Amino acid sequence: MYTLEILSGVWIGDSDILNSKKFMEDNKITIILNCTQLFDFPDIAKIQKIRLPFSNNKNSETDLSLLRQNKNKILSFIHDNIDNHNILINCYDGKSISPFLIALYIAEYSKIDKKSIYDILLTKDSSLSLWFDLSLFYNM
Repeated sequence: MYTLEILSGVWIGDSDILNSKKFMEDNKITIILNCTQLFDFPDIAKIQKIRLPFSNNKNSETDLSLLRQNKNKILSFIHDNIDNHNILINCYDGKSISPFLIALYIAEYSKIDKKSIYDILLTKDSSLSLWFDLSLFYNM
């Protein structure tokens, strides 16, 4: 089971974390963005559950298209909820799709140089691997 608090109140994790009601309770998770097609949400009524049906196929054109179509909606949702909710963004391994969404969020809502975002995330965990290159979404 892999989890990491990547921003204050925003956690990333792998698919196994969905089985841990203790993690959800201990970290007061109130929103889950499940970035998998296959794994079920925990059976906890008070958590808002949103599925982002990405595949486990790295660099999938279908996933890239889905993300491009929904990027603003996803990032706005995170931005609108980040101050009042603890959010879990999970994907298959917890180290690719989830941190990439955080990288997009940081690129969109901060003044941090987009070329530095990945390096900053690596200071949290050196095994993180962004799903796509940020340059596919931003001029760098």
